[in-house]
Amino acid sequence: MSGVRRRWVESGEVRLAVYERGSPAATTLVLVHGYPDNAHVWDEVARRLARRFHVVTYDVRGHGGSSTPESYRMASLGADLAAVVRAVSDGPVHLVGHDWGSVQSWPALEHADVRSFTSISGPDLGHSADWLRRWYRHPRAALRQALHSWYIGAFQVPVIPELVMGSGRLLRSFGAGKRDARHGLNLYRANMGRFRRPTRRVTVPVQQIALLDDPFVTPALLRAADPCVDELYRRELVAGHWAPRTHPDAVARLVTEFVEYVDGEAAAPRELARARVGDRRSALDGQLAVVTGAGSGIGRATAVALAGQGAHVVCVDVDGDAAARVASQVGGSACQLDVADGEATGRVARRVLAEHGVPDLVMANAGVGLSGSFLETSVDDWRRVLDVNLWGVIHTLRAFLPAMVERGEGGHVVVTASAAGIVPLPSLPAYGTTKAGVLLLAQCLSAELAPAGIGVSAICPGFVHTNITATARFAGTGPDEQRRRQARATAAYRRRGYEPERVAAAVVRAVEDNRLVVPVTPEARVGAVGVRYLPATTRAFARWIDSLTSS
Repeated sequence: MSGVRRRWVESGEVRLAVYERGSPAATTLVLVHGYPDNAHVWDEVARRLARRFHVVTYDVRGHGGSSTPESYRMASLGADLAAVVRAVSDGPVHLVGHDWGSVQSWPALEHADVRSFTSISGPDLGHSADWLRRWYRHPRAALRQALHSWYIGAFQVPVIPELVMGSGRLLRSFGAGKRDARHGLNLYRANMGRFRRPTRRVTVPVQQIALLDDPFVTPALLRAADPCVDELYRRELVAGHWAPRTHPDAVARLVTEFVEYVDGEAAAPRELARARVGDRRSALDGQLAVVTGAGSGIGRATAVALAGQGAHVVCVDVDGDAAARVASQVGGSACQLDVADGEATGRVARRVLAEHGVPDLVMANAGVGLSGSFLETSVDDWRRVLDVNLWGVIHTLRAFLPAMVERGEGGHVVVTASAAGIVPLPSLPAYGTTKAGVLLLAQCLSAELAPAGIGVSAICPGFVHTNITATARFAGTGPDEQRRRQARATAAYRRRGYEPERVAAAVVRAVEDNRLVVPVTPEARVGAVGVRYLPATTRAFARWIDSLTSS
């Protein structure tokens, strides 16, 4: 507790233990804890915030160092909060509440001198009651929340909850003290089912942090505040109920961004701006997307489609001029990069993070084509196609994913695989191997990244008319034969007539629906079904088709 100053604040019959960090001359933040905690639950968050703000925490009546009261009613809790605010600041404060600290802060907004309010896993009881009374409008959500709130009824039973909550193992799992766990039960007994405050408009700017892994408060219940708050923002954090303890960096960052925006000290970051409740926008509006191979083909079409949905797109391509042209078209940014170069990919990622922030969507799309039998494919051919098609994806994802995971607000990853990674074609052993590797990588990442709220999609197109045919290599051929085959392949793909814009539309749908494996063209979908249910027949058919197209 180095650097912490303790004082006492009198409120009615109780003496509250109040803790201060940071300069008293700075903007004041008051952090209110929940059940079964005391002010220590905020220690790591407060330590981080104190570098910038005057941070105040206090032990709610009956908890920590504060005295034991006669009343735990909401009016008394609100009077305590108002007393602390008057004692620590001459002007309005920014209020942050977690669990019961948030529950008791909602009604106090009418009385305390508050500039903004950040609510974490603690809905207003009046809003919640209205929402539950209208259960018939959202029966499944209401039933789900009721199942998550089973403990509220259990806490009304005499004696038994005290015995259960006094268990050493349970207290350790909550990081709680026996006194806090015992006295805090009175918060439920004094207020749940008895609190009858009429719903009023909230004029203070409010930020709700929706904890996606919270076992007690569902995101649906947080929406009970929507009709009652004039300026409401809801940001998602992939964390459990005790996020102030488990994710202090993320909580401190979200609080800081909101406070600085409300005070006019900084523009709203894009994550906050798009979190404004009531704004009609597409799921991708306001997001930051990074697309490799964006200079042409599927990458270019996807960059255009994402920008059309309101995303800011960073267009990345080995051809810097092509990337710049597409970026100019979509109002985005451009970077020149050969994704086969891992160090260069890392430098570009650091530049994007510094200039634009953490991306919400990363599409590892850059690729090269290579056709030819295994015996005709040289080691250099193998090395180049592996470096771009497989290592390029690995380099891209390794460069951006750590920041996406650390941010804790989810996101999405798209990798461009191919029908050739599903259906084995004798003329594409090297290309097909890289795309099969990308497809399996995506499926592995889907399981790994799900706890971080990051979705993964592997797009598997078949024959799509892009310039990959004009630049593809044909192993074992001389320059003249190479050009002849490139021209023939380009003509065949043009006759096929499947444009990259249709693949881009499939990418947008896959991100919105969080689909993992996405065969796009008819032949890709048929091939995916065939390999699963009729593998021998599908392989024989693939050999026949390959013999026709390769002749």
